[in-house]
Amino acid sequence: MIAHSTPRPAERRPVLRLAATLLVVTLPTTTLPLPAHAAEAVTPARASGVRKVVQDRAKPMMSSDPGGAAELLAGEAKKTKDPVLFIDAGEAYLAEGVAERDKAALTAAIEHASIGLDIAAFQQDPRCDPEWQHLDAGEFDREIARGKQVIEDSEKAIADLDKPVEAAPEVEEKKPDKGTPRDGRGLIAGGSLMTVVGVGGLAMIGAGLALSAKAQKDVEALDPSVIDFDAQFQDIDKKGKNANVVAYAGIGVAAVGLGVGIALLALGIKKRKAYRAEHGASETAGVHVTPALGYGYGGISLGGRF
Repeated sequence: MIAHSTPRPAERRPVLRLAATLLVVTLPTTTLPLPAHAAEAVTPARASGVRKVVQDRAKPMMSSDPGGAAELLAGEAKKTKDPVLFIDAGEAYLAEGVAERDKAALTAAIEHASIGLDIAAFQQDPRCDPEWQHLDAGEFDREIARGKQVIEDSEKAIADLDKPVEAAPEVEEKKPDKGTPRDGRGLIAGGSLMTVVGVGGLAMIGAGLALSAKAQKDVEALDPSVIDFDAQFQDIDKKGKNANVVAYAGIGVAAVGLGVGIALLALGIKKRKAYRAEHGASETAGVHVTPALGYGYGGISLGGRF
């Protein structure tokens, strides 16, 4: 007997399907390594060229706006890390602080000068990158001395601002000596003296004009045909010029003497009147000045009761 087996239906086996998932990880840019860039070497010559451009911009501002110059220099110093510009900024802040009596500006001067000194000293250290040098060896001592001077001057200016303001000593009014008259007689005496000087100036004017006129007549009377005409002319011309000098000098003397003298007389008479009124005196004071001019002379007539 032949046994027949009943065929089983085909077994369904599960098909395993894997879905590939792509995992993308995004890192912040700050965590990524930066590509290496070759930094440009900072040499004293290159630094000097960049520095000069900044200094030329700041120089015109130092006299009119030292605060603006300080901000300009400080900003460029922070960009370039140039110790010289830091010290320049310190000098500008010092100028502003002294001019404005501003302690904050003086403090900024010390701060910037100190930074400049620190950078300059660090660059002289053998461990510093030789391709980051703003100063030649010959410039180092000069800039160090300049930075220290800025700090010293700023500290002194701050100390001066902190000093208490002392009150000005009272000036004791000098009391008049006993017996010294306060009735204007001194002013009248001085005014009289200066008026006399002014009268002398008027006399000089008159004399100078007279001599000058005489010289002119003598020149006109000369006979050109005489042998010594030139010598006579020069002699008379010299006398005429001297006479003019006397007249011009007299104008100055008269102006000063009469101007001051008459002013003193007027003031003295005013005080004299006030003094007499205060003490009950009935006598009044007065003065009159009358010009007295004529051909060949000049003067004034002074009169009054004091």
